Amino acid sequence: MEKYFNAMNDLAIIILNYNSFDDTCREAESLLNENFPKESLYIIDNHSSDKQKIENFGYQKEINTILSDHNGGYAFGNNLAIKKALQDGKNYFLLLNPDIEISVDTIEKLYADLKRLKDVGIIGPRICYRNDRNIIFSDGGLLFPEKGFMGDHINYERPKTNVRPSDYNYNINYVDGSTLMFKKEILNEIGLMNEDFFMYYEESEWCLRLLKNTNWKIAVNTQYEAYNLSSNKGSFYEYYMTRNRIWLCRMYNGNTKYVTKERWKLARRAFKKRNFSLAKAYVKGIFDGLYSKL
Repeated sequence: MEKYFNAMNDLAIIILNYNSFDDTCREAESLLNENFPKESLYIIDNHSSDKQKIENFGYQKEINTILSDHNGGYAFGNNLAIKKALQDGKNYFLLLNPDIEISVDTIEKLYADLKRLKDVGIIGPRICYRNDRNIIFSDGGLLFPEKGFMGDHINYERPKTNVRPSDYNYNINYVDGSTLMFKKEILNEIGLMNEDFFMYYEESEWCLRLLKNTNWKIAVNTQYEAYNLSSNKGSFYEYYMTRNRIWLCRMYNGNTKYVTKERWKLARRAFKKRNFSLAKAYVKGIFDGLYSKL
């Protein structure tokens, strides 16, 4: 095990925390308990109420801890850690959401894949649910520009027993940002993630940028698994999903009319149900998506 980790010392594992101290610590502790080197772990706190607890945890465990002075969103926080890891000489990077459960064995295999597959710049595993590990969440992300960049996941909500065994899936549009490993080389060609998105679709835009402007491929290896938790959706989620889908349409020639019409219908439905907060989120997302500068 130690010999292997010496060979993997150019990998940085990055965990972004925002008011998720318990999950962040669980994830970091799990990796440390499997003898993953602490100097290759990076925790970023996005100016959350957990900030002091995260700082104390990082100090106790002697792992890299970055404390942001404001909450700039998913891309901002991860970009901070990527820049620090680059300074530390890392060549491979694994982005993990705090709710993800992943073994060091899976990380090892993804790392080996990424080193061996010279034309692959981004890779991820199959993602299943932590509370029912036979149910698939994602075997890779799909985007439909003709439907206003509506997103979907391959084999979403399907039992693993009902899916034909395979390995590499290249026919995808993005790798889910909750468990995403990439090579340093792609940064030289497309740069870091777009921080303006704040939440949702950041990894989608990043993967689209890579596929559109370079010869790199992206892939999911469904032989390896990570596990997540389903999350509740609300006004915050719907605002950013609305705005950012429209932004993608403007950036990559998607069907802006489709997503605008779809979201207006949802806004009217929310208004009729007197859910004014949700209706406002849709409407604001539409206007900010259509009229804000890119």
